[in-house]
Amino acid sequence: MTGRIVVGIDGSEQSRYALEWAVARARLGGEELELLHAYSFTPPIDFFGYHGAAAGQQVAWFMEFSEEVLSAAQQRVRELAPELTCTTTSKLGHPAVMLAEASAAADVVVVGRRGLGGAASVLMGSVSNRLPVESKGPVVVVGDDEPPTGGPIVVGVDDSPFGTNALRYALAEAAVRKTRVRAVAAYDLTDQAIQGDPELVARARADVEADAEGTITRALGELHGMGAASVGVDRVAVEGRAADAILAHADDAQLVVVGTHGKGLVRRALLGSVSRQVLNDADRPVAIVDLPDS
Repeated sequence: MTGRIVVGIDGSEQSRYALEWAVARARLGGEELELLHAYSFTPPIDFFGYHGAAAGQQVAWFMEFSEEVLSAAQQRVRELAPELTCTTTSKLGHPAVMLAEASAAADVVVVGRRGLGGAASVLMGSVSNRLPVESKGPVVVVGDDEPPTGGPIVVGVDDSPFGTNALRYALAEAAVRKTRVRAVAAYDLTDQAIQGDPELVARARADVEADAEGTITRALGELHGMGAASVGVDRVAVEGRAADAILAHADDAQLVVVGTHGKGLVRRALLGSVSRQVLNDADRPVAIVDLPDS
């Protein structure tokens, strides 16, 4: 643990919510805040008589904009929590790349769901989609409204290392927030050979449900001695798709936690389908957790 939370700032309403979420979290854990704004510019061009703005002019404008936005954000931190240590960083480069670099020296990176100019759509902003894959630590994506301040931590658990590490993060967050964890494991009953026999279906459903509950129990066993015993855990086994199960049990959550990938998947260039759907559809902050040192 580094004792540092990095917050992506771009001047949008979503980054305001991300900032205020991070301030509230830092007040609970005593972490320092680093507010980071990344900017880029278009090189000068000569395209069929059209001459773009000179690079020097663009850089000067963006540098000034970056400094002003960060100054306003830092002032907001002082208003909310004057006791917190808060630094600012302005960098030239793609926000996702700069935030991923900063994640190496942070406990968590916090960003808004969409940035400036991002229209509400079925797809997330480029930073919140790209960053969880490239980050060297957990990423929290804060939604389009003021985040909730109470409720359990809901986490999706499967029998993969990603699910276990997501549970580890959820337990640690619940301990800091003094709340409970709701661990959700999904199961599917799709064997067509038994669909015509109600008794077989009932027995099969009971078996796979017990196995799903066992997945949570095994994951907790792996984390024994790491603070898991100090947090209350509600175990929920749900028939259906994993993302749907997690979202259906997160209506009262203050934070939803998922792994970057799920059962049987290795790290790749894109988020897994479950984490991607939860990010897209959740109406509350979502933490995306990869494997340690990956």
